[in-house]
Parts: sequence; C-alpha cells; structure tokens
Amino acid sequence: MTFLTKIRLWLVFSILSAMAAFPAVAQTPGLPSLAATTAPAEASDADNASVQDLIKILENDEARAHLIESLKNSAGDQAGENAAPANMPAEIIQGLPGEVAAYSRGVVALALSVGKNLWDTAGHSLDLMAGVGSLDLPRISSAILPVAVVMIVVFAVLALTRFLKAPLLGRLARRASRSGPFQKLMVLAIAALVDAVAILAAWAVGHVAATIFNGGAPSLNQALFLNAFLLIEGIKLVLNLFVQPNTPGLRLTPFSDRQAKYWYFWISRLISVIGYTFLFLAPIVESNSSYAAARAVRVIVALLSLVTSLILILQNRVWVRDRLARAYDQGDHSVSAQFNWLLGRVWWLIAIVYAVTVFSAWLTSPTRGLEFIVAASLKTIAAMTIGGLVTTLLSWLIAHGIPVPVSAKERLPLLERRINAFIPTLLTVIRVLVVIVVLSVILEAWRLLNFSGWVATTTGQRFIGGLFGAGLVILIGFVVYLVISSWVEYRLNPNFGKVPTARERTLLALFRNGFTITLVVIIAMLVLSQVGIDIGPLLAGAGVVGLAVGFGSQKLVQDIITGAFIQLENAMNEGDVVSVGGVSGVVERLTIRSVALRSLDGTYYLIPFSSVDQVANMTKGFSQFVADLGVAYRENVEDVKIVMRDAFNELQTGEHGPEILGDFEMFGVEKLGDSAVVVRGRIKTLPGKQWGIGRAFNEIVKRLCDERDIEIPFPHMTIWFGENKDGSAPPVRLSRPGADLRAVTQAEPVGDQSDPSRHGSVDREGLPIPPDEDGVGDERG
Repeated sequence: MTFLTKIRLWLVFSILSAMAAFPAVAQTPGLPSLAATTAPAEASDADNASVQDLIKILENDEARAHLIESLKNSAGDQAGENAAPANMPAEIIQGLPGEVAAYSRGVVALALSVGKNLWDTAGHSLDLMAGVGSLDLPRISSAILPVAVVMIVVFAVLALTRFLKAPLLGRLARRASRSGPFQKLMVLAIAALVDAVAILAAWAVGHVAATIFNGGAPSLNQALFLNAFLLIEGIKLVLNLFVQPNTPGLRLTPFSDRQAKYWYFWISRLISVIGYTFLFLAPIVESNSSYAAARAVRVIVALLSLVTSLILILQNRVWVRDRLARAYDQGDHSVSAQFNWLLGRVWWLIAIVYAVTVFSAWLTSPTRGLEFIVAASLKTIAAMTIGGLVTTLLSWLIAHGIPVPVSAKERLPLLERRINAFIPTLLTVIRVLVVIVVLSVILEAWRLLNFSGWVATTTGQRFIGGLFGAGLVILIGFVVYLVISSWVEYRLNPNFGKVPTARERTLLALFRNGFTITLVVIIAMLVLSQVGIDIGPLLAGAGVVGLAVGFGSQKLVQDIITGAFIQLENAMNEGDVVSVGGVSGVVERLTIRSVALRSLDGTYYLIPFSSVDQVANMTKGFSQFVADLGVAYRENVEDVKIVMRDAFNELQTGEHGPEILGDFEMFGVEKLGDSAVVVRGRIKTLPGKQWGIGRAFNEIVKRLCDERDIEIPFPHMTIWFGENKDGSAPPVRLSRPGADLRAVTQAEPVGDQSDPSRHGSVDREGLPIPPDEDGVGDERG
C-alpha cells in the first residue's frame, strides 16, 4: 500500500466519521478494496520517485528502520484484509453480513492506521525540529539585509497603489450594488484587473530598486523575494475576489463586513507566513546554514500554522454551524438546506482532519504526497468556486426572471409569463447538472471516482450525448411553442393589427390548444428516443391503448365528435350569448370537448357537448328587440303606434343610434289580453345590444305615455274586510289627504295616511292609487 493510497483512505475515513455515510465507499464490500483499485495507479507514481531521496532514506539508520516498519505494517494489513476469520462460515462471508463485517473491520483497521500515522508524524516532526540548533543567524541576517531595501520599496509601492485605487474601487462597488449579478461580475473583473496592475507595479518597482541597489541584475535572494511576493499576492488577490473585505458592493459571498474582514485577515496572514517561509526564508536558511536547519524552519512554521488553523476552526465552529443552518431553521427543508444543516454539524471535524492530513502528508512525503493533496485541493476549490458562481447566477435568474421589453409586452402581454414559466424550470435542471458535475470533479480529484474515464467510454458518451440531445429537443420545442403561442396572442390582441372576429378568436384558441398537445406528444417521443428508449413498441402500445380507451370512453368520443361538428357549423364562438343544455350565458371558452358559460349572476358552467341537443345563439350576426306595449282598452291603437315610433326616433338620435341596424318594424296589435291591448314592434340591433336598447326604449315609452295620458294598465285587486256573524261589516276608517288625523278614534288606530300617494302612482285627477274610501270595493280596469 503506497503512501498516497493511505492518504486517500485517511481522508475517506475522516469523511465517513464526520458524515456517517459516503456513497462511493459504501458501495464496496470494504475499504481495502478501494485501496486495491487505486494501488496500480499509485504504484506507477512510486516507481517514478526520486532515486536520490531513496538513497538518503537508506543511508539514515533511523529513516531506514522507520521505512522497514511501515512496510511490515502495510504487509500485515494486506494479509489481515485478505484473510477471513476462521470461525465465520463460508456462506456468511459471501452474503451481506460478511460484506458488512469486512467493511467494519476495514474501518477499524483504518482508524488504527490513522492513529499510528498521527503518532509517527508527531514523533517525526520533533525529530525534524532538531535542526534548529544548526541555524547560523549572523549569516542569515547578512543574507536577508540586502533584500530589506527591496522589501520596503515593494510594500511601500503596494500600500501607495492601494491608497490610490481606493476611490476607484469605491465607485465600482457603488455601481455594482445597483447592478445584477452579470454586471457585478464585469465590475468585479475590472476591480481584479486594477489589483493585478497594482501588484505588478509593485513587483516591477522592486526589480528596478534591486537593480539600482546592486548596480546590476537583482541578486538570488532578491529574486527569491520578488518571485515569492508575486505568487503570494496573486493568491491573496484571488482570495480578495471572493471575500472583498473592504468593498462590500463587490462581494459575492454571503459574508457580513465583520466576518469578511476577520477571515481575510487570518487566511491572508497564514498564506503570507507559509509562502514567504517556504519560498524565501527557507532557501536562504538552507544556503547559509544547512538543509536540516531549513527543514526545521519549515516544520516549525507549518506546525504553528496548523495550530493556528485548528484554533480558528474551533473558535468559529458555532458561528459557521449557525450560518449553515439558518435556512433550515427558518423553515426551508429543501435538499440543499438539509445538506447545509448536516454540514454545519460536522464541518469542523472535516476541516480539522483535512488540516492534519495536509500537514502529515507534507511532513512524510514533501513531494508526492503534498503534490497530490495540493492538486486535489486546488481542483476542489476551483470546482466549488465555478459551480457556486454558476448556481448563484442561475438562482438569481430563477428569482428575478427574464424581463421583456415594454414594446414586446404591449404586443404580447403573456410572453413574459410564458418565458418565466419555463426558464426557471430549465435553470433548475441546469443547476442540478452543475452540482452533479462539481461533485464528480471533486471525487475524481481525490481519485475516488473516475468520471473522466467513464465519459471516455462508449456508454458514457452515449449517455452524455443522449442527455444533451434531449435537452436540445426540449429547448427547440419550447421555442416553437413560444413562437406559435406568441403569434396567436398577437392575432388576438385588438390593439395591434386587424381586430379579430369572434370566429377567428375561437379557431385560434382551438388551434393553439391542439398544436400544444401535438407538440408535447412529439417532443416526448423525441426525448425518449434521444435517451435510448425504442419508441416503436410505445407507439404500437399507444395505438392499442387508444383503441381500448375509445371503446371504454364513448362519452368522451361523443363529446369530441359533437364539438367538432358544432365548430364546423360555426354555431357559437367565444363572447356569444347562447342557451345550451338549459343554461344561458356568455361563452367564455370553447374546447373540442366542452363549452364554458358564464351566466348573468356570474355562475360558471362547464357543459360537455354530448349533453347538447340544440344551441340557441342570441348574438349570431345581429339581434332583435321585441317591444310589446300593453295599453288600456279605452286607448286608441293609432295613438299607441305613434308613441312607439316617436320613442324609436328619439332612441335612434341618441347614444344608442349606432347600435340600431334598421327602421322600426311595427307589427300592430299582438294580443287582446284580459286587461290590456298588446301592441308589438321590433328593433334590429348589433349582436348583443338588444337588451340595452330595449331598456332605453322602455324608459322613453313610459315617459311618453305619461305625457300623453295613455294608460298602461296594471292588475287591481278588491279588498274584503270580512263580516260579523249578523252579516254586518266592520267599519273602515280612511282619511283623505290633508284630513285631521285626530278624528280617528284611539280605539281604532291606523298608520300614517298623510300622503297616500307615496305608496304608488296617482290617476288623471291626482287621486291616489289605490283609491280612497269612495272607491273601496270598485274594480278598475
């Protein structure tokens, strides 16, 4: 078992201990099998190790003994893993209990190995720090002193550029705070370019200062410092892009100002200490003291950095936990919120194990082990950064939607709603795919999953191609649907182009519905074909199922057939007032199967066409108002006809004139009723205008009849007050208008009779109706 394999197993065990589950490892019978799968690749790396390093190890007695002991332990571990317990039956070993037992044994063995490696690492680090005694401080100081002038110049120029660029970054931050994520990214890129120019300017001035100070090319130590400065400040520039401690308007991460400054302070200090130690100070110590002294300096700085990191992790354990669990505690129980909640509980364990692993890998294998962990860490950070940036942009688009220009919104009012009904779903799918890709890259970086190798296979390429093809088909289908729906919506918009007729509105709505159903079926078939499903049997099965459904749902078939003939005969359209199935109302929606009516009182009716035996359309082409006027038998019919014509002429010259299509049709006496003579006429109007015109016509007729003393009769009744047993009737107390109510006896009180006419009309003589006591018992016709 190589060292890199141990490192990977150590990381896997750490993650398993923190999260209690890891899918990639749980699928294997035991952890040793995971190491076995990756051992050949790591063996090839071990074969390429430096021969000089091996010679140094073999020449050192202590290192040689440590190597032999490690090899024995590895051989013992392999033997123990391959051996089955003697008391375990063979049939159990082959089953699930045997796999669980092997898995648990592997975990325990790995835990013991991790503990032993930690103990060995601690002892080895103490041995390495013994080289501190060989430090030659005078020589080191004399070597660093010529670099001090360059250091002062470089950091002074860097501070000056920071002071000069502060107003510019402030303006950029204010502009970014009022912009969306895409504009903010552009502003952030400009700010990063400004910072990079400042760093390059300080680095260039440092070279100029070193050249002037030396009277020629910079010395080796000065070049070491300048190169270390450029690399370290570049790393801090990347850190500053995400944290932005001084410009909150450019900050993309959800840090507060205090937390951003806190984390940037400590992380940048750790980067500076480790970077300048390894890239500048340690090489100077090695060239002016010894290799052991330089190694001791590296170990001391690395150990102090490790301790600082552990303290920072423990100090912020609660804060990070609460920050990750905030969405879950506020009621968001989505998958991401639950994952963040779980991560908040174990993040500090993972961080501690990771920090210790990095330190141990560097200490034990400064070349291969550290190179593997650093490369995997950088790939993980890059994948998480890019994935987080993409998901953040997608989340912003999902939350804010895609705006549509005002001109397009006026022509197509539903365009923005349609786009923002589909795009968020598409972006959600893309966001899930981004998360899957990021996880795959991370797992492959730590060699726990060979994602790129799977993609290179025929199966992987077929799957990726099918997935891409299915997405492309869905996107094209949505574009086609959007174009057709927008065209129909534009044709139905009365504010632009030709105003559609009721027939056009009905046919366009039916076309849109039918086209949508057909398009959905076609897209579903194409998507299934792209993902590798043979749609031939599906089509055959759909035909059989359709035949069975046709026999079983005869009512539905009758609805569709009847609706088709009604549409072909143009019996009704949207907006018509019809009577269908015993229900009258306005047609709100027509489909191939049913009609939706809205009655006068606002009730919504959905009537299937199978229950429709006749359609009464009251707004087809034109409408008619039938005017029936009942007058008393004493009135002259010609006078009544004149009143009706005069009322029509007055109506035609008023606001309803444009709604009248022809002259007044006088039919004459329609009926000789019990108490009235009915005279009928008819007015031809625009479709649906007959009711309004009829009400206006009746108002004019009533006024003219009152003015010309033409009586419009109404039913009368005779009041009978009963009689006593001796045949006499009780007296009735009535009073005329203006009579003294005090004449009424208190024994027989009556209501307020001061104005009897207020309860009805008056006759030609001005007497109230019903009549007073002189007319009691009379029948008036």
